[in-house]
Amino acid sequence: MPELSETPFRVYALSDDGSPRREYVCACATDDLSLADALVEQHRKGAVIVGIMYRPVDGEPGEWILNPWAKGA
Repeated sequence: MPELSETPFRVYALSDDGSPRREYVCACATDDLSLADALVEQHRKGAVIVGIMYRPVDGEPGEWILNPWAKGA
């Protein structure tokens, strides 16, 4: 997985290791093509995807593409 500081797309999943469930970054990507590859790989691993964030590397605020914490999600 590339360094988080170099990747604008971050994929979050829920832990499922017996401890209290929490979200964590399970994959990251530098562009939309590698994001698709990351999602396919996480699906193969059985990860429960909970959110995808686009976070520009220029220090600007991030934007949720898929926000599971938003009302109505």
